[in-house]
Amino acid sequence: MTTLVNPNTWDGLVAISEAARANANDRARAWSDPEWFLRDKLQCKILAPKQIEILLSIRDHANTSVVGGNSTGKDYTTGRSVLWWLYVHDEAIVVVYGPTARQVEQIIWREARKGFEDARGALPGYMYPKAAQYEVVKDRRFAVGFSAQAGSSIENRGQGIQGFHSPHTLVIVTEAHAVEDSEIESLISLGPERFVMTGNPLVSSGEFYRSFKQLREIYNGIKISAKDTPNLIEGRTVIPGMATVESVQTWADRFGIDSPVYKARVLAEFPDNTEDSIVNLAQAEAAVVRDIPLAGEGEGILGVDVARFGDDNSVIYRRQGGHARLAYRVNGRPTTHIAGKVIEICQSDLHIDKVVVDTVGVGAGVYDLLVQQQHLIPKVKLVAFVGGAKAHRGRYVNRIAEVWWRMREAFVAGMIDIENDDALISQITTRTYELQSDAKIRLESKVKMKERGAPSPDEADALAMTFGADIGTPAKRIDRFAQTRSRHPMGFQDDRYRDTDTGEIPE
Repeated sequence: MTTLVNPNTWDGLVAISEAARANANDRARAWSDPEWFLRDKLQCKILAPKQIEILLSIRDHANTSVVGGNSTGKDYTTGRSVLWWLYVHDEAIVVVYGPTARQVEQIIWREARKGFEDARGALPGYMYPKAAQYEVVKDRRFAVGFSAQAGSSIENRGQGIQGFHSPHTLVIVTEAHAVEDSEIESLISLGPERFVMTGNPLVSSGEFYRSFKQLREIYNGIKISAKDTPNLIEGRTVIPGMATVESVQTWADRFGIDSPVYKARVLAEFPDNTEDSIVNLAQAEAAVVRDIPLAGEGEGILGVDVARFGDDNSVIYRRQGGHARLAYRVNGRPTTHIAGKVIEICQSDLHIDKVVVDTVGVGAGVYDLLVQQQHLIPKVKLVAFVGGAKAHRGRYVNRIAEVWWRMREAFVAGMIDIENDDALISQITTRTYELQSDAKIRLESKVKMKERGAPSPDEADALAMTFGADIGTPAKRIDRFAQTRSRHPMGFQDDRYRDTDTGEIPE
């Protein structure tokens, strides 16, 4: 007996069969050629050679570690590799983990979400519009993001991630330089088929650092300098958003090519944390990630460093306990403006108890104006700071070395929280110190710093002075010299005119 098939039904079955065959062919091709997947499915028009190298490494190596400078395409690539991994496998899981919710949700997942949208329906599954989650087949084929940061919407810590089992598990650790080894170990315990770490060369310890040193045989390491990007190679903007010739030159001009910040964020080189650095880059970056709440109670202190050279900035830094933030930065303004700004900040911030002013050179004028206007901020104690004056304790050459060392101790002990202020980070990681024959600590002079192209430590000086509120000179002691200041071309010869580096009073 012959069974007749409706022609329309037959055509439909053929179409389904052809679509399934085409889909299988596409998935096979995507595995063998991940570059094709990004270009054809995700509509990525331009890919840098290093981005393609990352994808091929994930395909071919069990462990991949990518260290890169700023804006070199790491997050763009790993965000889209989430989509690629789930596309090529019938049963698979992707776990993305990072030190902060922002890094996972707003950077990696933003890239994954953008890739999904650019695919214009060519990818299966559902991409959650806000959560760090992408689901193709429930409990069998999905991607999820986690953060080490408590209190976020993805607050599972590394040691709490359990139960993710799949024949094809991909784990991506973003900002791996800031992830604790214990968390890395918990992620590795998932037994992933592929394990990927990406980060910046900001620390000289931990699994990420070791992946390029002692563990090089285990990890396939990929280094991406800004100079490896198409924009630098061709000398023009080929890929918008990547490092440019102009941005690299700005880093060089601001921080110097010998700065640890330049080497890390442009050249993708791990820091050489020599013993003579005041603060090493790892300690500085840890302070950026650290979150010390701004306490409602406690002494608020302003450190005011007044510019003495044309290219330098006048800077006001605010510190309350371990919470430190830039309050104001300006170039080329008179002393009246700086003094007025200090008064404005104190009047609007009732937690400010002390203002420490660098009174060497033109800073004396700012201090005098504040003394004259003390009635506008009657509850604020004014403290004159003289870097070249005798240290409060005997182990330092002068007072500026003493407060810098106090600041250093806060970084080393993990007791300070700073914002991502590139100027500050560059200055505190670039300035060095030495032990004299009498075992006293001396800071590298600003003159020597400028000679080797290092930045003027304006922001760092302002922050350091907040650690000297108890070793400055009270207002009354200075003010009694006000009427006799005309006897000397730079004012009366009290400590305020003592040179920061030499400790001498200029004639």
